[in-house]
Amino acid sequence: TELQETDMNVRPMLKATSIKFVSIFRNQFSKEQFGGLLPLLIAHLGSPHVVVHTYAASAIEKMLTSKVDGPNNTKVAKVGGADLKPFLGNLFTALFAIVDNLDLNENEYVMKCIMRSLNVAKDDLLDVVSIVLEKLTSALGVVAKNPKNPQYNHFLFESIAVLIRAVCSKDSAHTSAFEHFLFPPFQTILQMDVVEFTPYVFQLLAQILEFRPEGAGLGDGYTSLFPPLLTPTLWERKSNVPALSRLIVAYLGKGAKDLVPHLMGMLGVFQKLVSSKANELFAFDLLRAIVMYMPQEAFMPRMKDIFQILLMKLQHGKTPKFVGLVTHFFALFVGKFGSQGYLDQLNQIQPGLGLLLLGQVWIPRLQSSSPTRLEAKTQVVGLTKLLCDTPALLADTNGHQIWSQILACAVKIVISPDSHLTGVSAEDNDNDAEIGYDASFSLLHFAKRPAVDPFPEVQDAGASLAKSMQTICASHPGVFAPLIQQGLSVDPKLSAGFETLCQKSGVYLA
Repeated sequence: TELQETDMNVRPMLKATSIKFVSIFRNQFSKEQFGGLLPLLIAHLGSPHVVVHTYAASAIEKMLTSKVDGPNNTKVAKVGGADLKPFLGNLFTALFAIVDNLDLNENEYVMKCIMRSLNVAKDDLLDVVSIVLEKLTSALGVVAKNPKNPQYNHFLFESIAVLIRAVCSKDSAHTSAFEHFLFPPFQTILQMDVVEFTPYVFQLLAQILEFRPEGAGLGDGYTSLFPPLLTPTLWERKSNVPALSRLIVAYLGKGAKDLVPHLMGMLGVFQKLVSSKANELFAFDLLRAIVMYMPQEAFMPRMKDIFQILLMKLQHGKTPKFVGLVTHFFALFVGKFGSQGYLDQLNQIQPGLGLLLLGQVWIPRLQSSSPTRLEAKTQVVGLTKLLCDTPALLADTNGHQIWSQILACAVKIVISPDSHLTGVSAEDNDNDAEIGYDASFSLLHFAKRPAVDPFPEVQDAGASLAKSMQTICASHPGVFAPLIQQGLSVDPKLSAGFETLCQKSGVYLA
């Protein structure tokens, strides 16, 4: 009854207490009751009392994350996009009226409610995208002059990220509208060097770039922005590194050919990042992107130098994390350019180095810890090429032993349920994710880089391994059967798993 009172000036504390009650016991209300409560809470966003409209925004946000039991032991949102659609106009009008009121302090609960509402309504945003983006851009212009509330700012950038994802994932042509709206305030932030905001700007620039239509290239705005991104001082700031490296990877994904003149600058960044334990992860993100997207003739002459940098770090700063990163890169390189390409690069540094690293670094890493998801697939693709295309492994008993161990590692990855080999990307539930400001680096949940499969042509890495084994066994009768037995005999699970894999793949090994 209290919430049905239309005069917002009477009994504000009682109204606030009533809203808090709704918020605390939200899981007890049915979907139908939510439908009755939503318009009442939206009305209270218009209260002149900060405590009332703050509680109302918080209650709506929490209601939008409420779950009910769904099919197959899943949880589904109690309020979906279709349920929210009738209220969208009034909801956004009321929320942005608070944001636009410069007499009020920046209210993180209101901005979080905007973020959540945009995410729930993602399928119905095309009609309101221009006005919502205009409002968010206006709010960004205000806070950029004097960033005060980090949580508010974080939810503001998350709201922009939600909008980009919801609209551009349906039609990539909308990226031009986002560039038109957002480039001016982003350029202002970068020119003014608003340190709190630059990591956010880099993430959103990467997100828009990733959604640009295929074949559209980088465009003038992105092309002119690229050279300053390699400025060493930008990379000195810890909070910039994850977002900047993500942005460079996005550039490579969309316009690697245009970036060939900047290869040395990017390799300089790689060398700087890989020398730091804190940043080596981002160094390998960059290196893998160079190998995946750049023309081979551009970077291949530099590969000897790159391998030497990696070997130096292996020699003097070897940690399990670095070994994992470097062996992931080895697998990608072999998968893309063949085992002979890998051996040639390393053997020109030192004869026999390729096999030495296989036996002393790569295989032990896979024996001690199994990769997962996309790295698991990359490893299986790379290991399969090593098994099938490396005559050097057949030259002596040491090579035979390494071949058997490679097979054991590949089969171990394929049969392990922890590898998640078939589900190559992990999808987060947007409603369950912890979203908020982090002082070290604030990752924008809604602007996360989608997982990119470097080997989309390999539909099933396990089946590909089995079929490749069938091919080489048929072409070398009597040679590989004992090596296969030797490799899989170390663990009964491996031989049983490999047998099952062959049966599933319709493969018979002679």
